[in-house]
Amino acid sequence: MVRAVKPGRKRDGRLGPPQGYPKDPEKYADPANWKYPVHTPFHARAARRYFNKPGNRAKYTPEEQAYIDKKINEALERFGVAVKVRDGAIEEEAGIIQADLPMDKDIDRMNVDELLLVLLGRNRLASAKGIDPGLVSVDKDTATLFSGTVKAYGVRIDAKENRIEHDCVDWRSNRAKARLFCKHLGAFVVRLDPAKAVGLLRKLLRERDGWNFE
Repeated sequence: MVRAVKPGRKRDGRLGPPQGYPKDPEKYADPANWKYPVHTPFHARAARRYFNKPGNRAKYTPEEQAYIDKKINEALERFGVAVKVRDGAIEEEAGIIQADLPMDKDIDRMNVDELLLVLLGRNRLASAKGIDPGLVSVDKDTATLFSGTVKAYGVRIDAKENRIEHDCVDWRSNRAKARLFCKHLGAFVVRLDPAKAVGLLRKLLRERDGWNFE
């Protein structure tokens, strides 16, 4: 078994944390280079996906790879994030998959579709848009409180209390734990006033660690 060794400085390593990311190096699977943040379920899952790419792994010795793998796996286990693997590869749309938050694009420049893509992933976003609008009801639409139903499921999003309440199976078994949207929440947000939807999603992505997903 390969002994895990903390990575050393790399030529392409960062000199410090990316803007808006933790300043504690221990929040990264590669703390010496400020890479592979694992401070949230979302980031831990993304770290696993990125580090599974051969080109990224090749930058490290086997011992360093073992260290990064260990840090990522510990974070995934701590957050209760299930990683589904088939034939040695992570399934593209398994469990809690989502798109990556673009590192080169300010959240304030992202539109509704781009914001929802981060929270849903491509397949779930398509499913959300495929839900019949007649099955989506927005009963309350204020500056900070949105509620209604999608099919037979209730939706309540409180931007003042930073709380999302929903009751579908996908939400309860996967998405809430990973702080991501299911197709029903996506369909609900799509029916909101576009300006309010953009503001809500931008706030959520900036402050996601402080929100309750119930």
